[in-house]
Amino acid sequence: MQSDRTDGHANRGGVASLAARLLRGLTLCVLVSTPMVTLAASGERLVLGIFAVRPVPLMELRFGPLVDYLNASIESAEFEMRVLDLDDLDRAIQRNEIDLLLTTPTHYELVRSENALSGVLGTLVTQHRGRSTRSLGGVIIARRDSAEIDELADLAGRVIAAPGERFLGGYQAPLFEALEAGIDLRESAMFDFLGSHDAVVRAVLDGQAEAGFIRTGVLQDLIDRGHIDPRVLKVINRQHLGDYPYLVSTRLYPEWPLVTMPHVGLALERQIAAALFSLNVDDPAAQTAGIAGFGPPADYLPVERVTRELGLPPFERANDITWADIWAQHRNELLILALAMVLVALLTVALVFRQIALRRSEERFRRFFEDNASVLLLIDFESGEILDANQAAAGFYGWPREELVGHPIDRLWAHRCRQFEEVCQGGITGGHCHLHTHRLRSGEERRVEVHVTPLTDHRHRGRMFVIVHDITERERAEQALERERERLANVIEGTNVGTWEWNIQTGETVFNQRWAAMVGYQLSELEPTTIETWQRFAHPEDLPHSERALEACFNRESDYYEVEVRMQHRDGHWIWVLDRGRILEWTDDDKPLRMWGTHQDITARKQMEQDLQLAASVFVHAREAILITNLDARIIDVNAAFTEMTGWRRDEVIGHTPKFLQSGTHDREFYRHMRERLRTAGYWSGELWNRHKSGELFAERLTISLVHDAEGRPRNYIALASDITDIKNYQRELEHRANHDALTGLPNRVLMADRLRQAMAAARRNHGTLALAFLDLDGFKAVNDEHGHDMGDKLLIDVAKDLGAQLRETDTLSRISGDEFVIILSGLDQEADAEPIINRLVQTAARERRIEGATLQVTASIGYTFYPQEGVLDDEILLKQADEAMYQAKAGGRNRAYRYASLAKG
Repeated sequence: MQSDRTDGHANRGGVASLAARLLRGLTLCVLVSTPMVTLAASGERLVLGIFAVRPVPLMELRFGPLVDYLNASIESAEFEMRVLDLDDLDRAIQRNEIDLLLTTPTHYELVRSENALSGVLGTLVTQHRGRSTRSLGGVIIARRDSAEIDELADLAGRVIAAPGERFLGGYQAPLFEALEAGIDLRESAMFDFLGSHDAVVRAVLDGQAEAGFIRTGVLQDLIDRGHIDPRVLKVINRQHLGDYPYLVSTRLYPEWPLVTMPHVGLALERQIAAALFSLNVDDPAAQTAGIAGFGPPADYLPVERVTRELGLPPFERANDITWADIWAQHRNELLILALAMVLVALLTVALVFRQIALRRSEERFRRFFEDNASVLLLIDFESGEILDANQAAAGFYGWPREELVGHPIDRLWAHRCRQFEEVCQGGITGGHCHLHTHRLRSGEERRVEVHVTPLTDHRHRGRMFVIVHDITERERAEQALERERERLANVIEGTNVGTWEWNIQTGETVFNQRWAAMVGYQLSELEPTTIETWQRFAHPEDLPHSERALEACFNRESDYYEVEVRMQHRDGHWIWVLDRGRILEWTDDDKPLRMWGTHQDITARKQMEQDLQLAASVFVHAREAILITNLDARIIDVNAAFTEMTGWRRDEVIGHTPKFLQSGTHDREFYRHMRERLRTAGYWSGELWNRHKSGELFAERLTISLVHDAEGRPRNYIALASDITDIKNYQRELEHRANHDALTGLPNRVLMADRLRQAMAAARRNHGTLALAFLDLDGFKAVNDEHGHDMGDKLLIDVAKDLGAQLRETDTLSRISGDEFVIILSGLDQEADAEPIINRLVQTAARERRIEGATLQVTASIGYTFYPQEGVLDDEILLKQADEAMYQAKAGGRNRAYRYASLAKG
């Protein structure tokens, strides 16, 4: 595991590397040319070498059926499979142990650079869920709960797991994708190479790496096998590439090639190619391997471009070039140079004069170098040391010149300089300028503009002339200006206002998109725009007000322009706009030149103002009493109708709870239910009795509602009440009339029957006794006939009053018809307790009466019975028994009482 950053630009060249590669190539050439390895000709076994991109058992399981398929399809050879990692696979190729190779595109490029191959027989075609592809790419994964990694730029400074540097999808493709986006992860990230894609996934899941690079198809395979939960990981920089079947973060490259070594004969190559192209997607070998077969060889130039751009094998850049390298590569040129040196001697005289001219030129350059106010440096390519520095450089960096000379240039850098390396490696020729950060002796970091010119003359070859300009303050000013621009843009965007810029002299006016959107248009639909564009949308009645405000600004009577105007929307309705602006530029003769301002849609505010005015009007003039409280039920306002209903003035109730209105008529349960209803439903409606300031009770119909603010939070309670005292009194009167006799005020037959049923139920429940008596006045008809009905009515009233005086509070006296009364005696301990009361009733009815000067006298016949009795009785049967006993009393001579059944005299 690497603990520091892997430098993808690290040079793997040099003499040792070149010699090793040449030795490997020569060894392979010798082995390939040896007759003992002509396997195809001898009909012996052919070995298919497969790169172990996944665990070896899994790869053997996947591609074993493919080897079986080749054995079944080609009779002239027997195939076997060896799944190896890259190093083992390279060694097997060097030992000539591999005949066919199925590997990654980047490994193929490396093998092709070091070995003679017959070429690509076919390109692997993979499939996933019924969709096939001949392409692969890289997948950048991170844990889904990693909120700090969502795009390529977030990978900088992270620990990234990858299977290895020679993996196309698992390293090179994601690295190149980031590089194309301007992010060199080799400089800014730390790589941990784990050897396989599965190990990368495990490292990300276990938190050992913050992100991971894997090739396409691995993630879906692990998900399909149930090895990982798809919700745990996310794909960074996800690409949507048509019907490509896999998750992918990069552009696509050709899939794995299958290649043959040179010693495999042409005839056998054709048989293998035919068998591979004939492999059907439905064949078990294809299904087990998760592929759709093989297709014609793909173009692997994009893979070569990636490795070249990244400087990876076999296209790594070499720094150290020796004379042996030069001789090997430029033998002919060196021979010519040797011949040319003979001519050099003939030109010696000419060169002397040339040297004199050069010496004078160098003196001029030295004066330029020493006296220049800019930082000037002369740097050696190979060592990277400063060969010379002027006094301005010493003053800028803080080192004396003698210490600055010989100082490694990279020690002046705050971070690695990629452009310097490219110049050293010959990637940049001619003059070059780049920005960088240099660190002074004091530790301060300064932004600099570096101009680099490689020197090409023979005396200074291998050196570069560098001019350094300190641009720290310039960049800070630019950054401050950019921040101010962003802040202003954010303010405009955040406040959602339209903006305008008006050239008062020409009428030319510039609006932003939001200005046009307020009136329902795209800005392009209104262009070209002038002040007349605004006037066309403004309401004619509002233009004079705007013109007066503008004139005040033009005359310097006002510094600020602000009006509220109506503008017509594209749909035809009017919107309200707050138009603000200021003149910020004047002509030399003090005339207004340019004015800037904003448009803010205030339609909602204007509507709210109208609604508030309406609500205030309703509050003041409503006939219903209105009371407003806070959430603690403290009164914050009442209207005049409340004072009229309750007698309490507004200043007397503000800050109090409405408890002072309670009449005591309702119990705690009533108010508990009211509060519970408000809590659950947000309102309560009902009738209750409250107390006037004078102490008088009054009935009201009350509705209480919970009011919320614009964010939906509870804000206030509002109560609306109507005085229904008159209605309740009238209702009571109607109820009394329905249940009482209009003449005497006694309960009528309906109320009597209800009370009788209640008394019977109580007697059963309490094991008590009740008596029911039926009373009929004797001689009442004669009174009516002799004295008239009015006198008869007065007699009935007087008799009813006297009879009622003989009864207990628990007893009921009712009039059921003209001269008939029913008496209910409830709560008796025994039947004998009723007889004294009944006898007093007989005596009371027979008393002589003096009414309006006339002497009147009637008697009463009473029949009575008791409850409970044997058998089942209802109120109708009980009343019938008393009625029959009454008739027995009349038959027995009147002015007496009889008990039902025994008919014994009371």
